[in-house]
Amino acid sequence: MIPEPRYAVYLAPEPHEPLWQFGSAWLGYDAVTGADVTHPVLPGIAPETIREATAHPRLYGLHVTLKAPFRLADGITVDEFQRAVEVVAQRHDPVASFPLTLEARKAGEDRIFLCLAPAETQPHLHRLEADAVVTLDPFRAPLKAGEIARRKPERLGRKERDYLEIYGYPHVLDCFRPHLSLTGPIAPDSPLRDALAQQLANEPALLTLACRSLLLFEQHEPGARFRIRQRYPLGA
Repeated sequence: MIPEPRYAVYLAPEPHEPLWQFGSAWLGYDAVTGADVTHPVLPGIAPETIREATAHPRLYGLHVTLKAPFRLADGITVDEFQRAVEVVAQRHDPVASFPLTLEARKAGEDRIFLCLAPAETQPHLHRLEADAVVTLDPFRAPLKAGEIARRKPERLGRKERDYLEIYGYPHVLDCFRPHLSLTGPIAPDSPLRDALAQQLANEPALLTLACRSLLLFEQHEPGARFRIRQRYPLGA
């Protein structure tokens, strides 16, 4: 059986920006080049601790999710989908630089994950996400039973379950909570939390994000890491 690739539409810092370089090093993976990157050295933190904590987000690369990973619907070509993504990008101006804050969000029972999130609501970002979610959904293949199960619908609220059924992802539209994931599930008292907070405090340039491009990520086969396939300048 030929593996079905998956595609996702994300936002991310530009490759030359400090946040992309730091985030890629933190995750140990650069989604532009597809190469492993050496983790930063943090006092009192073993590199293996960072590598274990970042295993899940490393699969996807540093990003803000707009349209979560999906397979293309039957009869849809990659070229058709790419043209649709480009049209969405053209409808929106770049998102001006805004401040980020380190957050610890719930990740199941007695677990958290660390992420960078907007310090305050960004209406432009939410409009862009809503457009991408709705406009690009006709290109998405329906979820398989296993894909639905991985989202743990029994733990979702009613609205999130509805969105999972309609759009293939629960955290969309008014349930959209933009963030750049920096870890998978970790213990609330993990030393990574304080160490990462100190690192970010020492480099305030990392706590801002400007979005200039819409990014099409591709996963060639199950288990493979996502890579950036195409970059579409916003407002071009």
